[in-house]
Amino acid sequence: MLELNFVLDSTGGKLVSDAGSIDFSGVSTDSRNIGKGEIFFALKGENFDGHAYVDEAFTRGAAAAVIEKDDMTRLNGKPVIRVPSTLKALGDLASEWRKSFPDLRLAAITGSNGKTTTKEMAWTIVSLKHPTLKNSGNFNNLIGLPLTLFSLDQSYKAAVVELGMNDFGEIRRLSEIASPDIGAITNIGRAHLEKLGGIDGVAKAKGELVEKFVGDQTFVVNADDPRVGKIADGINCKKISYGIKSEGTALSASDIEEEGFTGIRFSMKSGDKSFPVHIKGIGLHNVMNALCAAGIARSFGCGPDEIRQGLESFAPAKMRLEILESPSGLRIINDTYNANPESMRSAVDELMRLKGGGKAVAVLGDMLELGSASEGEHTSLGEYVSASGVVYLVTYGNYGGFILKGAGSKIHGSHAKTHDEAAEMLREIAKPGDLVLIKGSRGMRMEEITKKLL
Repeated sequence: MLELNFVLDSTGGKLVSDAGSIDFSGVSTDSRNIGKGEIFFALKGENFDGHAYVDEAFTRGAAAAVIEKDDMTRLNGKPVIRVPSTLKALGDLASEWRKSFPDLRLAAITGSNGKTTTKEMAWTIVSLKHPTLKNSGNFNNLIGLPLTLFSLDQSYKAAVVELGMNDFGEIRRLSEIASPDIGAITNIGRAHLEKLGGIDGVAKAKGELVEKFVGDQTFVVNADDPRVGKIADGINCKKISYGIKSEGTALSASDIEEEGFTGIRFSMKSGDKSFPVHIKGIGLHNVMNALCAAGIARSFGCGPDEIRQGLESFAPAKMRLEILESPSGLRIINDTYNANPESMRSAVDELMRLKGGGKAVAVLGDMLELGSASEGEHTSLGEYVSASGVVYLVTYGNYGGFILKGAGSKIHGSHAKTHDEAAEMLREIAKPGDLVLIKGSRGMRMEEITKKLL
């Protein structure tokens, strides 16, 4: 329960109508599903304005509304709190709510690739030892993270959250809200270049997570990524390093064996102890994700038995290197959740590793938010696909022509204007026994092609 005075003190808001003493049952930013007694934050975005739905929120049971406009006179007599920015107020309130649980330890994860998988792995391990909160879906931004933190209560002893961003300052603000005790940057790659300018900009933005880490705060460090290592060199806090290629790390993996479409086995070394681990799903990069998750779990006091048990019970998320089979007998790698240059190449590698005796077919959509690097990155991706041995390439999106240009004449290539057209091309191209990779950025909705094949 949130008390009115707590909300006012946390947000610096001004109560513009006499509300008496109110306790709020929760926080909502969506008038369509607001619960009785919750406080409604009227957020403003590029394509929406929550102020237009304040009346609806009250009708559906809101106990109060937080607004930033001055022209809400129609709400006279309703409990209304005015703030300069409803988005900032939402974050400030979540920050103070998180701080009201001083004994709870929180781990925050960011990175260009693998942060969701790492979060899920870490949560699966830590939950064996502590009641643990996590964020789900896309609740990793300036709205989703606060809404996640409002779920905290005395039953939780730990939290594992992922932080997303596409511009400078966002990770810094998310870190301020979450107050993490443990931080991890899975890796630094070419994502969100439109606003960050280049990979050094990506490193700077991701580094905001741990820039104020000191003393007993713990940074879980990918020693195989030199840019993450450079960030760690400038931070004076506890560190747990991990890697496959680097020597002297606190956590490492060896004897890695892939088991076709089912999983990966390897030996994990944690300190002076080694133990076997089996993880479900495909993707060699998931070994690094498992090491990162193990480092986070160690920070929560988890030992080798809990790490092994947690990783072996982890289930891969949908639309992330998900293996599916169509009624016609096609095997599909459904990796449609998102894409950037590094993850595209990793997915192509998995396609070629698993193709067996059939043809390897790649269906690739645009990689978004690359800015001025878009044409070059898509051309380079085409070159990579052509050199990999993929037999047939189908592209979709505004940059599909550049992928085909990079692929050149060594590969059979076509461009689809719609999801339907792409699916129809696949029905003609791919036969039972072939393996099809479908991948693109979230905004390309490449999963629609997968659905049509199924």
